[in-house]
Order: sequence, then C-alpha cells, then structure tokens
Amino acid sequence: MTGKFLGQDGKYHPTGSFLGQDGRYHPKGYFLGQDGRYHAPGSFLGQDGKYHRKGETLRADGKYHPAGAILGQDGQYHAAGSFLGQDGRYHPGGAFLGQDGKYHPAGCFLGQDGKYHFAGSFIGSDGKYHLPGSFLGSDGKYHPKGSFLGAHGRYEEPEGASAREARNQNGINC
Repeated sequence: MTGKFLGQDGKYHPTGSFLGQDGRYHPKGYFLGQDGRYHAPGSFLGQDGKYHRKGETLRADGKYHPAGAILGQDGQYHAAGSFLGQDGRYHPGGAFLGQDGKYHPAGCFLGQDGKYHFAGSFIGSDGKYHLPGSFLGSDGKYHPKGSFLGAHGRYEEPEGASAREARNQNGINC
C-alpha cells in the first residue's frame, strides 16, 4: 500500500493528493485556476483565455501545440519526431510497419497469438499476455503493476490499468 492513502471518500489516492474545493482529490502540485478548475503544475493561461500545459506554444494556426510540434504536409501540427507513413497518415517517432500492414508504436512485438503487444509483456499461467510488472495475486488473477490488496479485501488497481491490460491482450493500440 506504499504511496497510497485512504481518502475521506473511501477510495485510495496517491500520496500527496489533496482534497480540492470541488470535493474531489487532485494530484500533488495541481492548482485552482481562474476558471474554477484544477490544472497541472506549470500550466498557464494562454492568450485564448484557456489553460495550457507547460511547454505548449501558440503557433501560426492560432492554436497551442506541444513543444517541438511539426507542421506536416497535411497542414496539421504533429508531435515532434512524427513521420508520414506509407498509408498517408502521420505516426509517432519510432513507429514501425508490422506484418499486418499497420503501424505500431516503438517497442511493440508480434506475439505467439499473432497480435502486437507492448514491450516487456509476458505470457502468464493463464495463457494471456500481461503488461510488464503485472503479478499473480492471491485471488488467482493477474493484476497490473501498482495494484495492492486494499482494506476492503479486494485488489485496488491504478486508474485505467484494467483498460490498458485489456488493450494489450487484444493487440489494440500496439
């Protein structure tokens, strides 16, 4: 249970999280903006009256984009390192064209099941691919890295972990 605490709402939250004026828990360093919403550390109020993440800059199209964004041949801005693939679409740096004719993120691999999985994934005793750091719990099920047996007697998993695990097992997004 290292790095988590049980909040007043009966749920576990990362250490350093705080209860905001809106009655919800927010990560350490978040702040209440002029718009009455909480924003990530380093966020700033742009010329457009909206909050933007640290490093975003106003570009020629009048919109804010992440630092290093490139202007593609399609007239749109893309993340730094992106490239135009054979399919006519932009892909993130390091992506590769797989045997299935689709582009996959760097580090993905073709598993024995014929699907692409995230780097470091392994086949568990249940015959399914699991993300790195996943472990077999006392309940006989695999749980994502960062999960722990909570006070309620069930495993608590990091937010979104189950969805990431399902995408990996089904070869989606990799």
